[in-house]
Amino acid sequence: MAEALTPPEELVFSKWAEENFRLPAESSAETGEFTPWKFQRGILDAMGDPLYPRVSIIKSARTGFTKSFVAAIGAYAVNDPCPIILLVPTDDDARGYAVDEIDPCFRESPALRGAIRQGRLDGRNTLTHRTLTGGGSLKIISARSPRNLRRHTAKVLVADEVDGMEITKEGDPIKLGEKRTVTFADRKIIMGSTPKDEATSIIQKKYDESDQRIFEIPCIHCQGVFELLWEHLRWQAGQPETVRAWCPHCGGEIEERYKAEMVEAGEWRATRPEVKGHAGFRLNALISLFANASWVELVREYELAEKNGDAEMQPFYNTVLGKTWATVVEAVSENELMARREDFALVMKPDKSGWIENIPEEVAYITAGVDPGTDRIEITFLGHSPESRYILGHHVVYGSPTFDSTWDEVRSVLSTVWRHPLGGEIAIEAAGVDSGGHWTQRVYDFCEEVQHMKIFAVKGDDGPRKMIEVSKKRRRNRTAPLYIVGVDGVKTDIVTVLPKGKDVAQAIRLSNTLDADYMLQLTAERRVRKYKAGRPYIGFDRIGKRRAEALDTLCYAIAIKGVCKFDFEKRYEELKSRAKKKLDLKGIASKLHG
Repeated sequence: MAEALTPPEELVFSKWAEENFRLPAESSAETGEFTPWKFQRGILDAMGDPLYPRVSIIKSARTGFTKSFVAAIGAYAVNDPCPIILLVPTDDDARGYAVDEIDPCFRESPALRGAIRQGRLDGRNTLTHRTLTGGGSLKIISARSPRNLRRHTAKVLVADEVDGMEITKEGDPIKLGEKRTVTFADRKIIMGSTPKDEATSIIQKKYDESDQRIFEIPCIHCQGVFELLWEHLRWQAGQPETVRAWCPHCGGEIEERYKAEMVEAGEWRATRPEVKGHAGFRLNALISLFANASWVELVREYELAEKNGDAEMQPFYNTVLGKTWATVVEAVSENELMARREDFALVMKPDKSGWIENIPEEVAYITAGVDPGTDRIEITFLGHSPESRYILGHHVVYGSPTFDSTWDEVRSVLSTVWRHPLGGEIAIEAAGVDSGGHWTQRVYDFCEEVQHMKIFAVKGDDGPRKMIEVSKKRRRNRTAPLYIVGVDGVKTDIVTVLPKGKDVAQAIRLSNTLDADYMLQLTAERRVRKYKAGRPYIGFDRIGKRRAEALDTLCYAIAIKGVCKFDFEKRYEELKSRAKKKLDLKGIASKLHG
């Protein structure tokens, strides 16, 4: 009777995870027992604490967050079986979570092996919809198919990477997910994400509404506590191995070998303790104990991102520092761009007798963007150096895309080999051909024939996307891939860098062969904040009725770089060695002739 009347021991998720959760070889660098780091313990405990109906985590990558999520789901599945919804950005994410995270972790953890009801994958027990043996269910739902949310309710909503979730015609998936929990008085809403743009970040907004906890570590010298931030690191430029942390209290130098000790002694502190019921956590990769998150490695990544400009600095801020990125867009007119043109060019001579090959010596690679129109196909040549990008020229092939002869000329242009000022020869490294619009099939047919030249069909898509990625949709009888370009990200790169001139990382420099009409097209769109279903997002609006072929082809020429591997030093050596070989052959031929 005493045992029956004794209340159950309070469930502490971090303790439960340490005793019962196991890491599988399929998705973990370290396998076996799960020993949460100090900052993970605080987050896990809040996930299981009924005093906090909401938990929001703004975080970087490489902090073990996904495993903490899965451990929390496991704790609920075993100790409080109930309807659980795991909301993720895409269908691929849903399948990936099921196959790569949930199944292996539940299989490797003895306490979880019987948590999911076994049986054939029928309508009640599928890959992403699982029945729990103690009652309740686990449903993994894609934010791109939010209509699935309308059919389910949940006591626990776990939403991962909310800043990557798009609003669809069905509505805002995050709001729809929250509505599915309202029938439960003891509901739990857990959200986490690496942040993205400052103007649109959902997780930043959620964290701002919370008690805003920060993880503070003690200095090994003065024991003063502080949140380790990027500004606390110092090193000699170009020498990441010299990095040290500096205490903001005593100014003491801290070597990284003390990091694990300081993290274990760290504590979460709520900076807004007056907020009740909403625990918010902020963490970055500087306190991660993974080997690939060492300060030396992070400094190395920072210096590379700084060298490559805003397009790579934003991912560094988001995924390493766990911070939103504020995009500052300055206005630039076509007249300013005309005044900035420089003396270089890669254009066909007016009489079509050959090419003007005035390529800058720094250009080691050339990519191209191709855009079919009603009566022409336009091509932009983009040169790449370690510091800058050069719009070398813009070529127009006149003729309808319905004619084979038009595509034959495009093939001829893209297969041209030009003289390089270092003495060797240079050709197109890769090209992206826009497959949207009215000429989709013709583009597919063309790219099928020339894929060996790294000429690929591309299709622009807006929203929070990678710069370029292979489409996962299969196409019958096709071997050539279709690449999806995240045009909003590429256009943001262009409109932020273009006004800054040639003295910034990855500057866009302009050939003196580009005319005023080209500059008008290049500045044909402006970056604006828009709203959909009450949520802000960043998009691009066309200015008046301007044509935008110059902007589109530049987007594809920039994005297609993502399918290449550039090694600038090696390429420069190759160009010089080719020139030397030519001189040696000339010398041999001259001697033989003599």
